[in-house]
Amino acid sequence: AFFGGAVSIIGSNVTSCSARYNGGVNYAWDSESLSVAGVDFIDNRADTSGSVLYLDKLRQRTSISDASFTGNTAGDDNDGATIQTDKPIDWDCRLGSWMPRKGSFFGDFSVPEC
Repeated sequence: AFFGGAVSIIGSNVTSCSARYNGGVNYAWDSESLSVAGVDFIDNRADTSGSVLYLDKLRQRTSISDASFTGNTAGDDNDGATIQTDKPIDWDCRLGSWMPRKGSFFGDFSVPEC
């Protein structure tokens, strides 16, 4: 979504999406916000980064809860991130103080429902 409004991905399985560059499932740039809840992202791909989400210059923080990221790949050597963002993410149920809030998120992980 370029210059878009609020986007929600809720209660679904998202499988085998792809992008030539960034954001295999969603590339949000200069948009309002993104909310993700109750979603399993499985085997999605981006050629560069953000195999699932690529978020840049969103006006509000992204919110993610009850989601899993499994088997998603990005980059030639799978060295691209699963989620790439320039702003903090609100994890409705953070897994602990070790869990990053901003930057690049790599590999498989789950975000529990609180």
